[in-house]
Amino acid sequence: MSRSLTTRGPWSQFRQALRGEEAVLIGLDLDGTLARIADHPERARVLPRVLRVLEKCIRARGTHVAIVSARPLVAMRRLLPIAGLHRVGQYGLEGILAPATARRAALRRTTTKLARQATLEVARIPGAWVERKGLTFAVHDRAVAPANRPALARIVRRLAAEARRRGFRPVAGHRVTDFVPAGFDKGTALRGVIRELEPDRTLYFGDSAADEPAFGVLGSSDFAIRVGPGATRAPFRIGGPDDVARVLRAVVELRNGAAPASRR
Repeated sequence: MSRSLTTRGPWSQFRQALRGEEAVLIGLDLDGTLARIADHPERARVLPRVLRVLEKCIRARGTHVAIVSARPLVAMRRLLPIAGLHRVGQYGLEGILAPATARRAALRRTTTKLARQATLEVARIPGAWVERKGLTFAVHDRAVAPANRPALARIVRRLAAEARRRGFRPVAGHRVTDFVPAGFDKGTALRGVIRELEPDRTLYFGDSAADEPAFGVLGSSDFAIRVGPGATRAPFRIGGPDDVARVLRAVVELRNGAAPASRR
């Protein structure tokens, strides 16, 4: 069972860990973690104050910052126009961990075929739509009326069966299902970032079931932090993007040698 990070015991443990000389990696999901969930991906925004604290984290002593997202890199750059940020897009298919060009080309062809089929299928459900990301695609149901969601769920199950036959798998998010090549998830992505950057300690913040594999790769000296409600393997939890920003401000102070005035 996860505990609130900002209660006395966990917060004291967190402060002690971040004060040291060890190299630290801060890994973060994007939507629902740094940006509030929007009714359409194009309407999501990372607030200026959050961008500023990320920039301060990047400049803090011995600190790396990586964003691990389902979004493509082009969208990540638009939302996070920050120098020095490690961006890992589409579950590790883009960015520093991207597979070879030939593999990406083959995956892109399969994605196109599956997304075309999905577009035809979900067109029967008002409000449902398919987001094509290049190497993955997603079926969104946020605008689907409750009465139509069971029918869409049946379509998604059929799509998932076909996707698995073609080497893809469904990944559930907040009112969205991503279809991702097998072997790629946020756990493998975060593990790859850790291998590249070799931090002594890792923090990872995520808000959905898609982030659970990332929590699973962390060790006892790391901090897996669930953002918001939901079942989780993460030992710690905070409330939402505003709380993420507060914790990151504390990280900056701790890494630069100052004690945060308050855990609230």
